Amino acid sequence: MLNIARLKIDACEVIGVTFVDEMKEFEGKDVVIIMEDGRGYRGKILRYDDDVIVLKDVYETLNQEVDERGYMFWRRVLHSKLIIRTNKILRTWPWDAPKVGAEKSTK
Repeated sequence: MLNIARLKIDACEVIGVTFVDEMKEFEGKDVVIIMEDGRGYRGKILRYDDDVIVLKDVYETLNQEVDERGYMFWRRVLHSKLIIRTNKILRTWPWDAPKVGAEKSTK
């Protein structure tokens, strides 16, 4: 069986990048995290290290929950914090979608 987590670690070691180095730019911001099992989490980063990342104000989705237009359905997680093991993360990126009800800037 292919060990995706090991491949990710090997790739980072080759280019000299660590999880902690890359997460510095996301500190305190909303991110989307996709896990090996297809679950997605969206929340604000509280803290992180090489082993875990802690999110607050978390929403969850499954990879099967996408409509015909490609929109994902997000459900609020009822816990105040979510702790994720970093070796199970496939992808992470900033959540920069506009907030619902946010005023448009006029320049």
